Amino acid sequence: MKNIKDKLIFALMFFLFVLVDQASKLWVIQHGSCGELACSYFKNDNFAFSLKVAHPIAYFIYAILLAALIVWFAKKKNKTTLINLSFVLILSGALSNIGERLVRGYVVDFIKIHTGVLNFADFFIIAGILILVFEKPTQN
Repeated sequence: MKNIKDKLIFALMFFLFVLVDQASKLWVIQHGSCGELACSYFKNDNFAFSLKVAHPIAYFIYAILLAALIVWFAKKKNKTTLINLSFVLILSGALSNIGERLVRGYVVDFIKIHTGVLNFADFFIIAGILILVFEKPTQN
């Protein structure tokens, strides 16, 4: 990121993404539904995409590896605004879910899709990964 204004914008986006994710989960917990939308309150005490994990410490190893990867990518030069956005999306989604797992012991999923039940944090992570896959760094 080039200047303090860019950093502030991305920091605000990070907090907004976490707020959207946590507020939507709180809404579903309190109301049990999403109104007219197809959703279902599901306590996910497994790993990403409901995969089973042998030991709870695996969540924390995942968090440390993810944070290290994000920091490593963030320090690389020649990043586009979209690549910076991808870091914000991935980090906000991952930290929102990890924080929730630490507080509740599980992650609230509620958005039904063909392959399972997800939450906004999951979509943020997926969007960030897709941006990283398709966006090319700038050349200087």
